[in-house]
Amino acid sequence: MTKRIGYGLFVFLLALLPLSLGTAAAQDETLTIWTVYNSDSPQNDQDRWMAALIEEYKAEGVTLNNVTRPFDTISTDLNLALLSGGDVPDVAYVSAAAISPFAINGTLTDLRGFIEQATWKDDLNPVALSACTAPTGEILCIPTTMATTLTYYWSDAYPNGFDGSIEGLADATTQYAVTGKSADFFGFDVFFFPLLTSYGVTFADANGYATWASPEAVKGIEAIRALYAADEIPDTALAAGFDYENNFKDGSAGAFLAGSWSYVFLNPLTSPAGVEYPADSTAIEQALDSGDLQFAPPINTRDGKPATLLVINGWAVPADSPNPQGALDFINWHVTTERNVAYAKSYGGLPTLSSGLADATFQSPYWVGVADILNQYGVPLPTFFDSSAGKQKFADTVVDLIQNPDKDILSSLQAAQDEYNAEVDANR
Repeated sequence: MTKRIGYGLFVFLLALLPLSLGTAAAQDETLTIWTVYNSDSPQNDQDRWMAALIEEYKAEGVTLNNVTRPFDTISTDLNLALLSGGDVPDVAYVSAAAISPFAINGTLTDLRGFIEQATWKDDLNPVALSACTAPTGEILCIPTTMATTLTYYWSDAYPNGFDGSIEGLADATTQYAVTGKSADFFGFDVFFFPLLTSYGVTFADANGYATWASPEAVKGIEAIRALYAADEIPDTALAAGFDYENNFKDGSAGAFLAGSWSYVFLNPLTSPAGVEYPADSTAIEQALDSGDLQFAPPINTRDGKPATLLVINGWAVPADSPNPQGALDFINWHVTTERNVAYAKSYGGLPTLSSGLADATFQSPYWVGVADILNQYGVPLPTFFDSSAGKQKFADTVVDLIQNPDKDILSSLQAAQDEYNAEVDANR
């Protein structure tokens, strides 16, 4: 069965099914769900939330079979499975920034009719919902959390104040001025995209083609190169894995390129002055309350405005979902104020239901500050045809330019841009 025929048949069948927006699916049912959370061996608040959700839904008579996929490949894995006719989940976690290939291929269910009948439709944040909406109007996911990127910094490391600029990072009194991911697509999200956007770089056009080869990008990458050349960023920032976090956790780096969710993982902490904070997700909050730690918008150039990502995640139903009604029932069951708040707290983001913002958690100085950064400086991710591939290609190119400082920046960016755009042409 072709994808388009399969999708059309699915829509026809969906129209015949009651959306049953009130209760969960039939008793003793199993629903396969793909997420980035490890519910079998929980390591953090996100994993523990998923494990608890599974137990809660089991009481409704449905067993959630949670298949954990790597956070950096889940979108690609799902897209490939859908295109190849492989095994696909009933419902899947998706990043709204990665829905372009699904929209083009028609491999996710249009949820407009589902939302229209939902009791919670008017409570959904419209900005979050727009991120789940394809250019042609289909709604391909139900947004669940909103997060953003920022910079944590130790007050002691910047005794003369922290202005948030890349030019001012060298003022740090610690061994390293800043640490954070520089490699792979996560480095793109928390470092390269916010910083270079402040220089005026436009990464992609409306058709999904890369446009990053520009004088503005050259200027920004020169600033990044200078920090590495001056040993102001540890080498671990260029490596795979998460060792780069340790330099902030032990106080040897003055600032940390972070997501609003980073507090879930960033512990235990020791300030540059030697003050220790616990090995759990309260460490960041305690350090903030003490004044040892502060946060600001992402690193930017003094000549430009800060920029931060709108990081929005959601639930999607594959067009080939083996149990589409069960998927819709699960999503509807999950979209309540209480559950949306619990998910947002565990993830390290804001709830996408407006009613959830009234929760006391999101009235704290931290979350009020995060919301302010998101509202003032939030910008959507580039409209890459393939978000993961585009971000990875750019990050790989910048890392190569850092490690090989004699290479010409503009010609390297142009070569990478041409390669990516050729791949887009080949896959359209």
